[in-house]
Amino acid sequence: MIRKMRAFILTVFCISQGVLWGQTDDFHREIMDMMALKGDEVTASVSFHDVFPKLQRNFARKKIEPEVWQELRQDEAQQVQEYVTQGAFAYRQFLNRDDVASLTNFYASDAGQNYLMQQELSAKDQKAVNQFFKTQAGLKLIEKRDSIALALDQIKKDWSETLFKKKMRQLIKGGHLKN
Repeated sequence: MIRKMRAFILTVFCISQGVLWGQTDDFHREIMDMMALKGDEVTASVSFHDVFPKLQRNFARKKIEPEVWQELRQDEAQQVQEYVTQGAFAYRQFLNRDDVASLTNFYASDAGQNYLMQQELSAKDQKAVNQFFKTQAGLKLIEKRDSIALALDQIKKDWSETLFKKKMRQLIKGGHLKN
């Protein structure tokens, strides 16, 4: 009885997670736009390229042509988009639509961009940053920053592992394991 109940709960959980991951409504797109302003696409691109040295170490003795490695990198934009789509769920857990709109406006500003780039802030920019972090969205970001970062780190780890396995399978299917 308990095993059947566990199986049922697991099935319901998996279905609900699949539905959630499949969602990309307007709010989700707004989060993804905010993430683009924040630089998460650039971070994902760097992570995408970090996968290849690990793969190359695994296949070091196989003498794989440079063209094969280039071919494996061709879906970078698609893979980065996949990360951003998944990463948006980290923000969605902790922020509401108004928070995301405020963050988007802040990150789109010169002060917000300078803050994100950790550049030295002018007095005007410092004032704008300080004012933002006194708003409801700014205070919520401070409060939830660690939780968001942990969720993003887990999503990034899972995404990177999946990407590594996908590229490994492509190399194996391409016959590069036999060399």
